[in-house]
Amino acid sequence: MKIVWSLVLLLTAACCIAAEPTWNPADAVKEAEQDIRTGHIKFYWAGSIASRPVGVPFDVAKNYPKANAGIGCVTNDIPLRERQEESARRYNEKIYAYISAQKH
Repeated sequence: MKIVWSLVLLLTAACCIAAEPTWNPADAVKEAEQDIRTGHIKFYWAGSIASRPVGVPFDVAKNYPKANAGIGCVTNDIPLRERQEESARRYNEKIYAYISAQKH
């Protein structure tokens, strides 16, 4: 019985960790601050055929890991795409300000 409960707990934890971002623009800066604290610097990219970093220079973003804020897939959910891009912009701007301050 302990094994079953352990597996249930492990599965629940895995689902929570692997959950998709909420794409709530209000949470984007908090996520960026958490990633800065843990050293997981990345930039969100968006776009269908030609993806791009949202709100930051391409030349900077290409040197860091790429995170998906709606890359490649065509969707009819326009409000979702707008939330993704706004969240990505806010996140990226916070990360960009951090790495720019580190260079000076």
